[in-house]
Amino acid sequence: MSEFIKNTRIAHENSAARERGESIAREYERVVNTFNRVLVCKEKVRLTLENHVIDLQDQVNGNTEKLSTLNRNVEIYDTNVGKIATNLEEMLTEESRIKDKYNRLLRGASMEVVGVNVEDDALSGASSSEDETSTENLMQKRNHYLDGLSSSFHKLDDELQSISCLRTEMLNARSEIFKKKEQALEKKARFEENERYLKGELNKVKDDLEISVKEEEVLTLEYAQLLHKVENCIIISDDIDQVLFSSLTVANEIIK
Repeated sequence: MSEFIKNTRIAHENSAARERGESIAREYERVVNTFNRVLVCKEKVRLTLENHVIDLQDQVNGNTEKLSTLNRNVEIYDTNVGKIATNLEEMLTEESRIKDKYNRLLRGASMEVVGVNVEDDALSGASSSEDETSTENLMQKRNHYLDGLSSSFHKLDDELQSISCLRTEMLNARSEIFKKKEQALEKKARFEENERYLKGELNKVKDDLEISVKEEEVLTLEYAQLLHKVENCIIISDDIDQVLFSSLTVANEIIK
């Protein structure tokens, strides 16, 4: 009777051991598969985030370079506007000087006093051998004087016209510079906004990468420790290994 009870107990333990082994094997397989899938996913996430960081950093660098170029352009525009302002002031001074000569001539000041150079003999009059008081000589001197005066006014007119044209060109150039500067400032504002956005995105992705890497590190370490524990548990003695080998040979013969 005791032998029967013993056999019954062994049969129960055999069945229970096999069921438990299969259950543990399934659970172990599930855990291993889960760890493997998660670690593969973590690796893909890490690589994706790393590439995203590189891409965003390149965009930030490109945006910074464009901002630097715009800042240099704005500085050049300001310098050119300053030069034009100086030139306009100088032209205004020169114009005032010429107009003063013009008004002095109109008020009857002599061309020598005013400082208008006449290149011909307009003011030299007739030759000394002639009678300076003769009617013909006086008329000739008058004509020479009027010709010289007219020439002086023409010269002043040309100078005023030249200044006027140059001022118009400079004013147009300044207006064009102002337009370009305004466009550059608008672009600069957009690039500055874009830089803030890119740097914000870059910091966010870096934070996500840091968190993901820490999680991957924790999971990898835990997985390695789990595998180490299982490896240590699988070790069996030589005697048991011999019994298993012999029993497996017999089992294979029975199955056949």
